[in-house]
Amino acid sequence: MKFKDKVTIVTGGACGLGRAIAQCFAKEGALVIILDKAEEEAGNAAREIESQGGKAVALKVDATQGQEVINIVAKIAEKWGRIDILVNNIGWNECISFLETDEALWRTSLDINLLVPMRFCHAVLPYMVKQQYGRVVNIASIAARQPRPMAVTYSAAKAGVVAITRSLAVAMAPYNIRVNCIAPALIETELLRQNTPELIGPILKQTALGRYCQPEEIAAAVLFFASDEASYIVGQSLHVDGGNCML
Repeated sequence: MKFKDKVTIVTGGACGLGRAIAQCFAKEGALVIILDKAEEEAGNAAREIESQGGKAVALKVDATQGQEVINIVAKIAEKWGRIDILVNNIGWNECISFLETDEALWRTSLDINLLVPMRFCHAVLPYMVKQQYGRVVNIASIAARQPRPMAVTYSAAKAGVVAITRSLAVAMAPYNIRVNCIAPALIETELLRQNTPELIGPILKQTALGRYCQPEEIAAAVLFFASDEASYIVGQSLHVDGGNCML
């Protein structure tokens, strides 16, 4: 097992992509800590993993509250003695014309999509520095490099995730901490199904493979970046997009 007993935090792990990532790490022997504000769904995800022979714990946290993030990370480090892997998966988007948005929506989107991963990195990295080991995988988006006229703030936030990944990768490399990010295209989750065909149709049409990405396909890329097979890869943004960015 590639990640036997590695203490692995997956934020937003209660459902969708986060749940798939948590399940894949657990199958490879990791102790998965599922962090989510949806307490019941997170508990269900952890119990499902345990029913399959894996190890998982669900903990509730509101990631938009800085002190809650600090407290939950300290609790994890104290209970399990270390934090080996951090997957920053929490994200949110509302497709709406920029001229119909306001500053409140900008702040919400920037908080959830950019400041939340920054909070977790800021809270977790000191423990990784102390133990001289760590793997951080951030979830960005192809929206970081492609125009998204109906998701301007989301695009800006995800571009920020790519930027902090690159900067932290350089800062943390001397401590044997590797930081990378995954940039997915359209992932077939409940969140995707909430969008209209008019919004997502053009993106799917531009995808060379002609289909949506499955959560497990993104999870496989996350596991690769966290594994020893990627030991010489730092600060990279891997587009798992079915060829979308080539067209």
